Amino acid sequence: MTAIAELPGPRTVPLLGNAHRLAPGRLHVMIEQWGRRYGPAFRFAMGPREVVAFADPEAVNTILRERPDAYRRWRELEQVTGELRLSGPFTSEGDDWRRQRRLAVTALNSNHLRRYFDIIERATRRLHRRLPTGEPVEILEDFMSYSVDITSALAFGHDLNTLEHGDGELQHHITRAFELVARRTLAPFPYWKVVKPPVDRAAERSIAVIHEEIAKFIAAARRRMDERPELREQPENFLESMLTTPDYDEQDIFGNVFTMLLAGEDTTANTLAWATYLLARDPTAQRRLHQEADAVLEDDALPTSPEQIDRMHFAEAVFREAARLKSTAPLLFFEAIHDTSAGDVELPAGTRIICLTRQIACPRGDRFDPGRWLTADHPDPRTFLSFGAGPRFCPGRNLAFLEGKTALTMLARNYTWEPAGAEPRERFGFTMRPTGLQVLLRPRKVRASNP
Repeated sequence: MTAIAELPGPRTVPLLGNAHRLAPGRLHVMIEQWGRRYGPAFRFAMGPREVVAFADPEAVNTILRERPDAYRRWRELEQVTGELRLSGPFTSEGDDWRRQRRLAVTALNSNHLRRYFDIIERATRRLHRRLPTGEPVEILEDFMSYSVDITSALAFGHDLNTLEHGDGELQHHITRAFELVARRTLAPFPYWKVVKPPVDRAAERSIAVIHEEIAKFIAAARRRMDERPELREQPENFLESMLTTPDYDEQDIFGNVFTMLLAGEDTTANTLAWATYLLARDPTAQRRLHQEADAVLEDDALPTSPEQIDRMHFAEAVFREAARLKSTAPLLFFEAIHDTSAGDVELPAGTRIICLTRQIACPRGDRFDPGRWLTADHPDPRTFLSFGAGPRFCPGRNLAFLEGKTALTMLARNYTWEPAGAEPRERFGFTMRPTGLQVLLRPRKVRASNP
């Protein structure tokens, strides 16, 4: 067994450790550079916190498999979200997580989602009408609206319709809140208890808006249930199920709604934006997606059934490849609950751990090749960790794939596109998203009886 002190790593400086080299928005880039330099297990320090980092698939899968009993998320995350009243299943641990997990898994079950495919179809139709052609578009904004609209309708029975109203403020409030949580969780010390910079004050105002919006969702659901008492016996969505479950108090309900909004907006929208950009840079892959969409949709301009989406194999490969290369979770942050080990490294209780999931998924570079997922020699599933693994894998995985494939199919059927503007940058804020990602869409001439 190897002690932490025996691991390689960058040289530290007093008090700061390596924090001076870790720019918040580019945190993942520096840690991945260290991973390539120092190997599958190394150490560094974020202020007073010593961190063990793993880029070894066996070690990382062991950690994921042994959650939540042997490992938990960093304790600062629970503290910060508690202060901001944003606690939910994402930040809960142990028995509390088990209690809250059940409803989310049921709500996002693939069979349940297929029954409500009309919600996804409606949002996709609106997305089609909204997308501009002939001018550069920051398509992430449209995908954020698309994802939030689907999540709010599926999980809360509330049609926000931000795609047609052009109101994307809720998504921006969610982004600011999430970046605040990341900034405070990863800070070397609780700076906000001394002084709050303007960006923090703005994010706290966004959180107040989110609280107000969620209160509206809950009030609307209660009105529906008063008007239709049968919903108490047979709830039609995630929020109604929580309101009829005695195990859930008001904070549980709020935290679950916020988590669902966050998960619904973040992973799918970012992966879709990266997939669109990667296809813009690869005309051969884009043509293959056009051909598949034409063959599957025939006379339809949009997917109208989950059975059509089941046949979009290359679209799924594109979404997987974008998630592999541009994972929204290139780093996962854990803490040992008791003395344990992973990858032959001794991990005393309280050890802070970071798992480099993207480096595990991309050991041989970053070439975009969706076809790799359609061969017998496809990537090892243990290295594809964009949605986690083990007991706490992301329950929104099925929804992300269904939304992603549907949106890509609509795009391929109706548009060609190319890169526009400068190359986008990766920005880390607990998850990784593109900034400055623009594409230029051009309409395709296709025969369609269902526009």
